[in-house]
Amino acid sequence: MDGSLIRAARHARGWSQARLLSALRAQASIERITLMSPDSLRVALSRWENGHIVPDPVHTRLLCHVLNLPLADSTTESESVREPSDDTLFGILAHHTNSLRLMDRRLGAPLVRAQTTNYVTTLEALWTTSSGADRRSVARVQADTAALAAWQDLDVGDHTAAEKHYELAHFAASRSGESALLAHALGEHAVMMSETGQPDLALAQVRRAEALPCLPLLLRAWLAATRAQVATYCAGETATVLAAITEAENALERARPGDEVALPFLALNEVHWQRWKGHLLVRVGDPAAGAIASEALAALPGEFVRARAGQLLDLAEHATRKSELDQASELLTSAATAITTVGSRRLRNRHDLLAHRVRERSTSHE
Repeated sequence: MDGSLIRAARHARGWSQARLLSALRAQASIERITLMSPDSLRVALSRWENGHIVPDPVHTRLLCHVLNLPLADSTTESESVREPSDDTLFGILAHHTNSLRLMDRRLGAPLVRAQTTNYVTTLEALWTTSSGADRRSVARVQADTAALAAWQDLDVGDHTAAEKHYELAHFAASRSGESALLAHALGEHAVMMSETGQPDLALAQVRRAEALPCLPLLLRAWLAATRAQVATYCAGETATVLAAITEAENALERARPGDEVALPFLALNEVHWQRWKGHLLVRVGDPAAGAIASEALAALPGEFVRARAGQLLDLAEHATRKSELDQASELLTSAATAITTVGSRRLRNRHDLLAHRVRERSTSHE
């Protein structure tokens, strides 16, 4: 968005910078977007109007709304939310990270984890030798890749390595200057914390991530769902889970088309949300969980092999709660096949615990 356009539109309305800042804050409040501090926003507006920096997509959209500018006319091709061009440094580096992500999704962490870890190391060396805009591009990709490496570590049960990679993801996101990357790393890390005996700290960490400024609505939906996920591990937080589910649904409904391109680390559309919602409702024992999880499983794309395994476990857990033990056993058998394909220790542990519960209940019913 060109700075002269912001200034001209402001002057055309007879607004001072203070008036524009007030309008931005009011619109952000309506959309439940957390902005930077008033002083920081005032400095940012001056820099936008002087052409020193360009506003990010979130601020561009807010500016267009309050100044009544058409978004398409105010955003150049290079600024629009789109897949990074392959001929830029960021595009080249991000393309490799996305390839690792797709391999992990389909083939599982054990096959791709070493490659991801090595790439994180390569990016650290590249960041050290880079400067200027290139250094920021490297930091952006490293934050995403380190979080991916941490998730793969968690999936195979290496919590020590996961902790180190999440710390690096936090650091890289901070030096990239992108709050979305930091919020994502904090949220994913919180999931691990909740699963490894620190649910209360995890819940506080998700809330810290949600307080970061200028987060796209799609990411806010993901963070609300993550808050619900973490809260299922906290005693007496069922109300928190259900409230967070509602928040996630509302944010997802208002998310802009195209946000998923700028946030490739999120797999959150209507199908994935229903899958996640089904899991959350299973966790809190909601009777509606089974129907939601079944519909999501039927609509899940085939490349999400690990997600399919998790969905089958959700249905098995739901069947176990209803004492439908034969159905639970069949679902566990199907889940075991998918788990073997992707080599997930995290899902295997969950499968084994469920299978033990089914055997115990079957024995008690004899």
